[in-house]
Amino acid sequence: MFLKKSARTIKGKTYNHYKIVESYRENGTVKHRILFNVGDLTDEQAERLRLALAAHSDNNIIVSKDEDIVVTNHFAYLDIAVLFHLWQEWGFQQFFRADRWIKTLVFNRCVDPMAKIKLHDWMFQTVLPAYVESESFTYDEYDVYRELDRLCKREKDIQSFIYQQLKSRLPNWYEAFFYDITSTFMEGKRCVLAALGYSRDHRPDCEQIVIALMITPEGYPFHWRVLEGNTQDVTTVQDLVQEVQDVYGIRQCIMVFDRGMVSYENLKAIESEEWLYVSAMDRDELVASGLLEIALPQPAQPDDWESVMAMREFIPFDENGFLFFREFEQGNRRLILTFDVSRFLDERRLQFQRMEHVFDWVKQKNHILGKAKKSRNKGVLEREVQSLLKRKRVQKFLEIHIEPQSLTITSKNGKQRNVQSFHLSYSLDKEKLEKEQRVHGIYCFISNLPKHHSTAQEIIRWYRRKNKVEEAFHEIKSHMELRPIYLSREERVKAHVTVCILAYFLYNDIERRLREIGIPMSSKDALAKLKKCQVNQISFKKMNQTKLSITEPSEDQKKLLCALGCEKTIEQKHVRQVLKKMESWV
Repeated sequence: MFLKKSARTIKGKTYNHYKIVESYRENGTVKHRILFNVGDLTDEQAERLRLALAAHSDNNIIVSKDEDIVVTNHFAYLDIAVLFHLWQEWGFQQFFRADRWIKTLVFNRCVDPMAKIKLHDWMFQTVLPAYVESESFTYDEYDVYRELDRLCKREKDIQSFIYQQLKSRLPNWYEAFFYDITSTFMEGKRCVLAALGYSRDHRPDCEQIVIALMITPEGYPFHWRVLEGNTQDVTTVQDLVQEVQDVYGIRQCIMVFDRGMVSYENLKAIESEEWLYVSAMDRDELVASGLLEIALPQPAQPDDWESVMAMREFIPFDENGFLFFREFEQGNRRLILTFDVSRFLDERRLQFQRMEHVFDWVKQKNHILGKAKKSRNKGVLEREVQSLLKRKRVQKFLEIHIEPQSLTITSKNGKQRNVQSFHLSYSLDKEKLEKEQRVHGIYCFISNLPKHHSTAQEIIRWYRRKNKVEEAFHEIKSHMELRPIYLSREERVKAHVTVCILAYFLYNDIERRLREIGIPMSSKDALAKLKKCQVNQISFKKMNQTKLSITEPSEDQKKLLCALGCEKTIEQKHVRQVLKKMESWV
């Protein structure tokens, strides 16, 4: 049935007449049958009648009062759809074809990290079930943990897979990698890998594990290891070289790593494999090497650094004139000594501020000790002094002396008694202070890159880009909530780290794609913006019906999808398929 309009003009005036008709076929010809003459209608009345007739003929059209239409649930859509699209594009869907929960674990870490025991409930608050096989709906609370055990066994396989994918997909693939290690603390039951060690999380009271990570210059992680919590940085390099050769077949590359890993044995091991490297020397090692005495026999001062740089033949790094360098050769190694003016002035200023804080503290403490009403404990005072010196980082050249003093206290009734207290004084070792100031603003890079391969400036830039690993650790610990780890079995601890690193892989991929077209947005912000496009469950109270629809994507969301190459996620065909699958379980 439909509404048909006929018009008649009488004496220059047009009259509209409406009738309800239906189509029928007679002898192969389509004809119309009048069911009801309606008469004259306004345009608004005609449109309302058309909608009513359409609703009667089409089951997909529902007519209801405003107050009877309610939204009863929301399901995360666009952020999950984008993550799944990227997951497929990198081939992870095929690699983990037999694993039901890996993608759920990874996506959860990207958008809403939570305890694994809650993972099943979280998944059904998203559209993710529409992207997995139907048998994944069966659930046992230990399924996730069994899958973590399997994931641990495939750690090397997934790393090799990622490496091959990166090598084949990145347009300007280059065998250069950044390497670093970090630690993360444990909670709950003891894991065999957990041990006390140097804590980068500032939690020396907790047992921890150590994580070694290698990433590409584009920021993609591809090799990692979970080590015992007391593993030292310097001991990991030689094993790393052998592992990378065995697993990936890399015979020559550039390794960029932190100065904490530099040792004679490590450099020799890397050089013996004909690898190239970029790193830096520790300041104590730099002082011991004697290079400073050759390059800067007279240390720079805040009022003469410009003339010292010119006299000692230091070269400006760029036109800004805040960084100077001078290069030396030591066999096949290149030592590039740099002087950072801003850092030099800041370190000098901060050092004097710390010293002033100590002097003020001594003055205030003497005032308190001089008015003591009870005898003071020397041991407690000594610990307080040492803690202050260490906290202010002046213990190498500043010493605080504790001298006993006896105070006579007169009570209210006139009786006198003696109280044992102390008086503090300090002494400054100028020679040690000058030695400490000797390295202010100084940095020394070390590399075996040939001069025809890289200039001194390029070596400095290589090392500066090392912060990509530090950024990766920050994202994995904060946004993916790697820490604290509550798991106790070694296999599951390692798998938990792998899940967080896979989540960071997708995070980095999103940010790289946005950066390439000039969108200065973090992955976290991009996913948060996409998350606003949800699947909405709409209920019609009196008709006892529900419908599913997605929030209309905004222009900003469409731009993000275009930048990420995920436009298909809002195409009608794709949306209909997702909603149809959701109808079976919503």
